[in-house]
Amino acid sequence: MNTSGKRQRMNVNEPNEFRILRVVRDYSTISRVELAQILGLSKTTVSWLVGRLLRHGYLKNVGAGSSTVKGGRKRQLLRFNPSARYVIGVDIKLRSTQMAITDLNAAMEQRTSIEYPIGSSPDVVLGGITKGLRQWRTMKPEYFSKAVGIGIGMPGVIDEEKGVVRVADALKSWREVNLKRFFEDEFGLPTFAENDVKAMTVGEFLFGASRYIPNQVCLFVGDGVGAGIVVEGRLMRGVTSSAGEIGFNELGHTLKSSGDFPLLISDQEDLGGVVSDHRFIEVYQRHGGQRKISDAAEIVDAATAGEAIAMKIVDEAASLISMVSIQLINLLNPETIVLAGKLAGSPKVAALVQDRVRFDVLSAPAEAVQIVPAKLGSDGVLLGAVGLVLYDLFKPSRTQQNRRQPIQASLLIDDN
Repeated sequence: MNTSGKRQRMNVNEPNEFRILRVVRDYSTISRVELAQILGLSKTTVSWLVGRLLRHGYLKNVGAGSSTVKGGRKRQLLRFNPSARYVIGVDIKLRSTQMAITDLNAAMEQRTSIEYPIGSSPDVVLGGITKGLRQWRTMKPEYFSKAVGIGIGMPGVIDEEKGVVRVADALKSWREVNLKRFFEDEFGLPTFAENDVKAMTVGEFLFGASRYIPNQVCLFVGDGVGAGIVVEGRLMRGVTSSAGEIGFNELGHTLKSSGDFPLLISDQEDLGGVVSDHRFIEVYQRHGGQRKISDAAEIVDAATAGEAIAMKIVDEAASLISMVSIQLINLLNPETIVLAGKLAGSPKVAALVQDRVRFDVLSAPAEAVQIVPAKLGSDGVLLGAVGLVLYDLFKPSRTQQNRRQPIQASLLIDDN
């Protein structure tokens, strides 16, 4: 790994530093005294930690607030400085890769994309990504000298700890590619690689429709169907990093023979073959859809306009998504389910699913859950990749999650 120069890591293993950053970020402006009161820390501790964060640029002094009740000196106010550092996000897809550089609030400073034929080798794709990132580094070296890390989202089962692609059904040639090693060797930055749906889940958790809700599921329907699961503020990966791969679940004889889904179910064996944008579009075109469509969102538009075949497809899709949601609700008891994807993530489908899960036999969890459309849209994986880097910084406080594990994270600083 390239570790030349004066760049070093500032370990932020102390939860109080993270808590201070979160509170200042969420309150916009706040005084040291108010920080101490909110966090239950001594004024001395807050003063020392704030001084450290000010020196490294994560906080700014922004003038004085009102004086105290007793008429004392006006309190100096603090503000979170999102431009103190940068984050690089990469969303690798079948035909293209999206890349972005953001500040610490995930606001994009730069973005670009590269395209390639389906089936392109990892060398071709990674070569294109590297070229694009090098151009940014040449244009503005600060993007990399002040970067805290690189986050990557892509289809497949990713060993998050090692950054290795273990299973890639859609990108078969990527199996055993070590993304973490490649990018850390190339750019000398901490790299976090994750499955695309799990990355999207982190994005919605930190920046999107389900911000900071500790128990939630992100259910994505695109090329297939998958789920990202957050329990007590933690992304669940499972023993083999394959938690949430529900698209491989068999339909079962009862569902296949019920006749309730004459359009979407024919001879498929698993859920991913039925609940997918490709299937929705295929059925729409085969049954005489009136529009020339290129993505599943247009089916929702057609259904809203009253087109019969589109309405039937949306109805069947919503019913199937409701069945999957009920299984997730009964198993995990989440507070929120975020629906993502061109069709599934529409407000119309989210409302239909919300209505239908209420009929579950186990009424209490079904009535408690909120079904909401994803907020980040087509940037969900890209911003989720950014979120993989920022997760330890912006996740809810330790006390909110009722967890006792030490925080394992670091921020990259200049030693100048």
